[in-house]
Amino acid sequence: MNWINIKEHQRFQTKQELDRHVRSYLYQRKAFLSEGTREVLRYVWRHAVKFPGVAFPKRSTIVSAVRCSESTVVRALRTLEKEGLIERVQTKKPNGRQGVNLIVFLPQPDLFLPSDDTPGDTLPDTPPSFTTSNGSKPRSSKTLQETKRNQRKASFSNIDPLDHSHLPSFIPIPFIEAARPFLSPPDVLKAWRTVESAARQLDVDGNAYISEVVTTFKQAVFAWKHGWVKKGLFPYFYGGLIKQIHTAVEKETRKRLVKYNWVDG
Repeated sequence: MNWINIKEHQRFQTKQELDRHVRSYLYQRKAFLSEGTREVLRYVWRHAVKFPGVAFPKRSTIVSAVRCSESTVVRALRTLEKEGLIERVQTKKPNGRQGVNLIVFLPQPDLFLPSDDTPGDTLPDTPPSFTTSNGSKPRSSKTLQETKRNQRKASFSNIDPLDHSHLPSFIPIPFIEAARPFLSPPDVLKAWRTVESAARQLDVDGNAYISEVVTTFKQAVFAWKHGWVKKGLFPYFYGGLIKQIHTAVEKETRKRLVKYNWVDG
């Protein structure tokens, strides 16, 4: 196996860096993945260690390990590729023959994890004293962890919480304004990721259909507030986006066909 060729595709320097990006993706997108896709992701993720972010298991190996059908594995890898988490690369041997097929994890453009909110000037984690005057046992590790959590909570007391102005600039303002009354900043980001996912599924630019996106979001919120949504707001929103944007694309296609001059070509 040509290790140098494999290392050229590596996007992460350490496993910790890889884990951070994958966990950020899962924090935002896990609810939209099937159980089979999650299982395939876990397996590939665990085997992207020797070269952080690059795995090269055979498809049959994944099928056997995850105990699912080959079509499930193919569908899972295709989904993760569309989501922008991985890319699949075919390598070649020095003699020109096909080499191993690589699964390469990609850096995520917008990392977001609950731990990201921890400020840089958090109070130092000073452990309690282990000497007691009455000879009692020292505090357990559980007590120490609780103390650290309390210190971190205290460090937030003088820090302003994130508001919607902190959201990434790639989220259109009309969408932020529509979502602001109903969703927290992290959930607005999650909602826009839902738009991006639907746009990738339909192979369109979500920004080009912002009117349909905002309308669909408002309809989804209305249904959600009235208890008509069973699987959660974001899956319901995703389904509505697929229908609305697909309808808009079909209308545009019909208009272009009507305007086309079939005589002159």
